[in-house]
Amino acid sequence: MKRLLTTLVVLISLGLCVVCLVQWEREARLRGHILDLVKRLEAENAMRIDAERKVREYEKEIARLTELRIEMEAKLIAVSREYSQLSADSTARGISIAVYMREVAQMQHGLEATQAAFGKGTEALKGHNDVVTTQNSAMEKQNELLKQLVEERNDAITKLNARTREFNELVEKYNKLAKSK
Repeated sequence: MKRLLTTLVVLISLGLCVVCLVQWEREARLRGHILDLVKRLEAENAMRIDAERKVREYEKEIARLTELRIEMEAKLIAVSREYSQLSADSTARGISIAVYMREVAQMQHGLEATQAAFGKGTEALKGHNDVVTTQNSAMEKQNELLKQLVEERNDAITKLNARTREFNELVEKYNKLAKSK
């Protein structure tokens, strides 16, 4: 009986050793899995922090470009108003030139009146031509400025669109990362 009890104690001890060995192996696998999860979490947190930093930078850039666009639009409106005023003034002066021309044509009935009117009309036309030439040069300058403003606005909008695309791509990546958690 003593031998049977000893054998039974040895078998139970060996069984307990096997159970301990199995638990030890399982715990080692779980620790490795936990360590892997911790590393992945740290990497995702680093990527999230970087993404948030980029989002803040993009928001600042978008705000700057929006201000630039508003400024360009204000300049464009101012130039458009000035152009319309110059155009209206030019039209009014063109009408006054037509009136002077009609007066010159009416005065041509008499020779003396024609010569006097022709001299006055020529001087008036020269004066008006000088004014019209000045207006034309001012309008050309305004057109050049308008074209330059439009080009600057288009460049700013192109940059804004590129930043927005980058921002959207970054947000999509961030959303994918957030969903995978």
